[in-house]
Amino acid sequence: MRFMYRLAQMMNGRYGVDKLFYIIFAVSSILAVVNVFLRSWIVQLIVYLLMIFGIFRMFSRNITARSKENRFVTGWIKTIKNKRDVRIRRAADITHIYKKCPKCHAVLRLPRRPGKHKTVCPKCSNEFKVTVRK
Repeated sequence: MRFMYRLAQMMNGRYGVDKLFYIIFAVSSILAVVNVFLRSWIVQLIVYLLMIFGIFRMFSRNITARSKENRFVTGWIKTIKNKRDVRIRRAADITHIYKKCPKCHAVLRLPRRPGKHKTVCPKCSNEFKVTVRK
């Protein structure tokens, strides 16, 4: 019980563990497993540097800088996941196609009817031709 109290006292005012710490730890663990087969001192050095960086972030007292780093990385990951989800939804939609307006670059959801069609963008009123293949 005394150890947990001391640990809590030591971590008081420090940043602690966040999502970026888990990512850094996972990448360093994967590299360590890969290095079992490669046996490269460069990869091992990268593993050590990643672990040291993760521990530095965990014990850091500069909470604003660490939270800014975490927000940047989690925002970047969220953007990648959203783009992947949009691609999956569009691929699953068999009744519509998605085209960009050449003028304003708005994405239009159009019915999937084979042939050449004229389309008017609802955003900028630009008229353009769309070719739909089966």
